[in-house]
Amino acid sequence: MKVKTFLLLTLLLSGVCCAINAQTVEEAKKAPKPTEKEFCKLSTCCTAGAYWVALPGHLLNDKKTDDTREYLSDAEVLAKLSNFYSWLREKYPKGVIRNFKYYVEEKDVAGQSPNSSSSSCSTYIIRSYYISGSYCMTDPDKVLLYAIDQALDNVREGNRLAIDQIRVTDGENKEDFKDKVVEHLLDEGYKVVAKEYLEKLYEELQAQQSGIYNDRTTVQENNFSAVGYYVNVKKTETAIKVQVINVSTGEYESNITVKTE
Repeated sequence: MKVKTFLLLTLLLSGVCCAINAQTVEEAKKAPKPTEKEFCKLSTCCTAGAYWVALPGHLLNDKKTDDTREYLSDAEVLAKLSNFYSWLREKYPKGVIRNFKYYVEEKDVAGQSPNSSSSSCSTYIIRSYYISGSYCMTDPDKVLLYAIDQALDNVREGNRLAIDQIRVTDGENKEDFKDKVVEHLLDEGYKVVAKEYLEKLYEELQAQQSGIYNDRTTVQENNFSAVGYYVNVKKTETAIKVQVINVSTGEYESNITVKTE
């Protein structure tokens, strides 16, 4: 009884794994996502039967009437590509196929005919599927940049931003991670300032609103514009979370979470 139960559980778990690793044709045909990076290119060719064709003025003999051509569906072609690269899936199980496409070609191989005595009367046509694609995996750096871009979608280029909090996983260099965030913000046209600078501007704005302020240090619209944003970035083992907070209102401008797997 225990043996039967074990076999049943093994089959069920195997079925679950297949379902998890299965990929639809529609998904495989798509380009890599913004959070994915191409790991390697895939290509293979599979023969899908053959048939004989009589040359003009000749008839096929009985031994050449077999037509073994296969007409595969998109899903069957994708399965052949997946099976050919099964070792890749075993080594890197979190990868997916993208840019999946194929074309069919029928080639005349009369010179390779198994019946050379009558090769002058007919020709042997082999049908083949030429399949290609890309094996892609989630790239943590791309996830970070994508999450930042999504979080700042409603924040105009040129605004002042300050990094408020950076949290990373154990063993990761926090300063290196912060440098990536700052570099991307600068590349996107934002002004990145020290958090202390925004805090001083905010305090000055509060004093200005209360009527107690120094004319020489009044916050002007051109240096604060009633907007300034704190950016919080938190990285976990499975996701990157980016928060953008409006300094002048204290409201969350956005709160984005992008999974890394």
